[in-house]
Amino acid sequence: MERHQELYADAVDPLDIAEGLERSGVGPQTAGRYRHGDVFSLAEELHVRVPRRAVEPPPVVGAWQRRATPAVAAGAAFAAVALLLWGLRALDLPVPPGAQVAVFTAVAVPTVGRGLPLPERALLALGVGGVLALGQGAGPPQLALAVGVGAAEWCARWYRHLGAGHVRARSSREFRSRMRPVLPAVALVYLAVLAGLTAAALALPAAVAGPGAAAQVAHAAHASYAAQAGWRSQGAVWAAQGGAGVALLLTLLLRHGDRTPTGLAALAAACGCVGLARVVPPHPDLTTWACALTAGSLLPYAWITLLSPAAHRPPPAGPDVTDAAEPGP
Repeated sequence: MERHQELYADAVDPLDIAEGLERSGVGPQTAGRYRHGDVFSLAEELHVRVPRRAVEPPPVVGAWQRRATPAVAAGAAFAAVALLLWGLRALDLPVPPGAQVAVFTAVAVPTVGRGLPLPERALLALGVGGVLALGQGAGPPQLALAVGVGAAEWCARWYRHLGAGHVRARSSREFRSRMRPVLPAVALVYLAVLAGLTAAALALPAAVAGPGAAAQVAHAAHASYAAQAGWRSQGAVWAAQGGAGVALLLTLLLRHGDRTPTGLAALAAACGCVGLARVVPPHPDLTTWACALTAGSLLPYAWITLLSPAAHRPPPAGPDVTDAAEPGP
């Protein structure tokens, strides 16, 4: 018994002990010396008599961490790209819109697109990249919108978690009544966060004003942005920001609710509007409000679609379950 103490203490069931004994040369004759007819009966006695070694449970990932980790990673990655584009424009090295779309798309593939089939992942990344690159030019609003992708990812996972907690409702009617006010509340929380990010980004050049090269770069960036956005009113900027932000939020909500094709359609509509705003600059207010109207019309549709309990059920077990929108807290 002392010779195989480690084996006995770590065994899950008697079969593990029997297999280990046979590998070490213990056969029926040896088992007979201990008054057992075979190795399996000897293994059963050893399994009963030897105490199991305590196994430490794996660390439990907290509710906040499961939502915050991918959201922070996405926001940080998009923010880094937006800062780079803003800095290049401040140095009179503007990046064409097509190249901006490509860069944002490359960042979206491993962040918001994880866990999806390759075609859907590519289309989702392209749509997110298009909204970020075309919705706002390189500057403070684009930086805030890029960081807002992380906030939208967190809100989408939070909404999925809240829905998963109500899936056990007694009926679909009860589930819908519980979830009906949740999506408007999530959208309001996200818009409040996006508004705060936008205000902070617009105030960023003034905050770093002062002597030094960093202040000069910030001043040049602010002047470059003001010159480029001079044809747009502040109201148009905020409307475009809100419309693009809501489109991103609804897309991620539908993506995490197993309604990815509908989310891709929402992204396509948003990209069409922001593309129109870029192509037809003489009427920026009209096209920008069209973006906001498109996002506003998609909100009721997403609200109805995501009231289905099937949009909040746990995903099937698989290698990419952790990348999908897990319904856990």
